Amino acid sequence: MSQPVIVGFDDTEHSTYAVSCAVREAVARDATLRLVHAYQWIPPGTFGLPPGIAAEAAVAAASQAMLDKAAVRLRAENPGLTVHTVSAGGDPAGALAGQGRDASLVVVGGRGRGGFVGQLLGSVALRVLDLATCPVMVARGAGSPATGRIMAGIDVDRPGAGAGILEFAFAEAALRNAEVFALHVWDDPSPLYVADSGFADEIIDAVRVNRVNLLAAALEPWQEKYPNVRVSCQAFPGTPSRMLVDSTRLVDALVIGGLARTGEQPGMRVGALAHTVLHHAHCPVIIVPEG
Repeated sequence: MSQPVIVGFDDTEHSTYAVSCAVREAVARDATLRLVHAYQWIPPGTFGLPPGIAAEAAVAAASQAMLDKAAVRLRAENPGLTVHTVSAGGDPAGALAGQGRDASLVVVGGRGRGGFVGQLLGSVALRVLDLATCPVMVARGAGSPATGRIMAGIDVDRPGAGAGILEFAFAEAALRNAEVFALHVWDDPSPLYVADSGFADEIIDAVRVNRVNLLAAALEPWQEKYPNVRVSCQAFPGTPSRMLVDSTRLVDALVIGGLARTGEQPGMRVGALAHTVLHHAHCPVIIVPEG
C-alpha cells in the first residue's frame, strides 16, 4: 500500500463530494482512506446541557459516531477499501495538515460551510494549503462525466519550474489510465504594439512555436518515465487565469504548483493565479508543493 489519502469530513454536501474524490484516489493508489473530522467542542457550562454531562466528551462522541457511520457506508460501497477515522478537537485546517504529514494526498471540500449563494473557496481549504507539506486536492466541480484527461498548468519561463507538477500529473494519469494535457498560457502584450504593422499573426505564431517547444522539452523526461501515458500540449497567448479556468471544463483534474516554504513553518504559498483557479475551477484542483 502507498501512503494514505486524507479527507476532511463534516457530513455536508460539499464534504460528500470531497469524500467521493478521496475514495477514487485511495482505490487507485491501493491506499488507506483516512476520514478526519475536527470538532469544535462546547465550553463547560453552556446553557441547555443536562447536569453532569461533560461537554467536550459529548461532542467528541458525536463526532466519532458520525465518522463511524460514514466509514461503515464507504466500506460497504467499496469492498477492499481500508477506512480509518480520526476525530480531533480544535482547528480543522491544522488537524488535516497534521494528518497529511505521512500522506500521499489531502482532499478538502471546494466550498465553505457558509450559507450564501455562490460562496467561493472556504477558509479551511485555504488554511490547509497554507499549512500542508503534501499535495492537496480541492474538490471543485460537481462530479461531471470523466474525460480521461489530467491537465498540468506550468510556467515554462521559470527554468526547472513544473517538475513536481508534471511528476504528479503523469503519476495520476497512469493511475487513471488517462492522458496528460499540458497547457501553458502567456500574457503577451506585444500584439497591442504591432497590431497595425501587419505582422501580429506572425509574431504570435513564432512565440507559440517557441513556447510549445519549451513545453515539449519539459515533458520529455516524464514521457520517457511513463511511456504508456498519452500526452498532448498546447500554448496560447491570453489571460492565464481565465484560460485555465475555462479549460477545467474539459478535464478530470488540474494540477498546479504551490511554492513550498523553507524554514520552521511548513506549508505552501499559493499565488494569485492559483487563488483565482481555486475559486472558479470546474473540476478538482491539485496543488503540488514545489521548491
